[in-house]
Amino acid sequence: MYDQYQPPTDPNGGAIALTAKYHGMTFILGLFRPLMLINGHKVPVSWGRTVIPMPAGQYHVHVHVPYLIPPRIGSADSVVPVYPGQVVEVEYRAPIIGWLDGTMGPPPQRHRGMGAGIALMIVPLVALLCVFGLLGSAAVFRTSSQPVAVPTFNPVPIPSADPWSPAPSTSEPAGTGPSSGGATPSASASLPWPDVRPTLKSVPARTLAGPSWAAGDQTYTMDIKGVPFAFRTPPTWGCIPGKIEIKNAKAWVCIDEGKPFEANAPEPDRTKRLQFMLRPCPNSCSNADVVAVARDWFDDGAKVDFVDERTSYVEVARNADGRYILDMSHIITAPDGTKWQLAVGVYSRPETKSPVQKIVNDMLTQAG
Repeated sequence: MYDQYQPPTDPNGGAIALTAKYHGMTFILGLFRPLMLINGHKVPVSWGRTVIPMPAGQYHVHVHVPYLIPPRIGSADSVVPVYPGQVVEVEYRAPIIGWLDGTMGPPPQRHRGMGAGIALMIVPLVALLCVFGLLGSAAVFRTSSQPVAVPTFNPVPIPSADPWSPAPSTSEPAGTGPSSGGATPSASASLPWPDVRPTLKSVPARTLAGPSWAAGDQTYTMDIKGVPFAFRTPPTWGCIPGKIEIKNAKAWVCIDEGKPFEANAPEPDRTKRLQFMLRPCPNSCSNADVVAVARDWFDDGAKVDFVDERTSYVEVARNADGRYILDMSHIITAPDGTKWQLAVGVYSRPETKSPVQKIVNDMLTQAG
């Protein structure tokens, strides 16, 4: 079902070091090996630390544990940037409860469901003690012709605190898409839009390059909490929070998931990718500021076309890697009056660029 990952030989590359852990309460997971996917490619890993050489770049990493019922547990996704000569430490922890997601990111992580797992262990134990207590009471108070000697016991101190008291658990939302829930980006800056799911607006379509979505196209609506607009992608796509080295920016990455865990589902198209970010426009967001933030997003030396005073883009028919590129910088206004840059970048094979063009055109239309 998955393409097997082949370790690269790039001397200027880096590596992802995945440390996979399960809790002692779920020791049965030791009988199963975790499954890791990097950009949809299966990577052989095991419990403990595994180092995977990677070329420099940004990667979508997915980990879960193949199981019996359910067939997979502890799904977790993350976007991992790899820089030349760097080994990026990533920790994955399987959950205590099978139907919960796992956690993955920079170490240390926590096992989800710790409190519920302890409760599930304690409740049967308490019930068992109650049963034995009732049986003991019946034995003591049963009718007998001989007097029953009642022993005396010296009291012992009872601990005032539960030594198994768990640390507070955290919950990180996964991605958004046909196979997952809503996404909240992991960056520290807060967005000025309400943390609710946006809806598609009935507005005239705007076109940056190529076609837009037509009435008969099959699409999936990305309605990410905190993002001020919804937009449409092909139906097998999904988006997850990303990280970007730009101050006060929040970023997302969207790829074709291909629904790989569903029967007779299409394989993901790994030749297409979307990434976008939101960040405040500096100062008064003058024309010079608009140009400056656009230049930050576009590659050095790129030929920039301005549609209007708020919107610019770069389109490359075929780059050195044989990819079609479409990048956009667009300024939008928040409810509090501040100006924000919406920066979008997509790539695909030149002969299959139509879907990514439609996504960018839809984002421009819906962003306003």
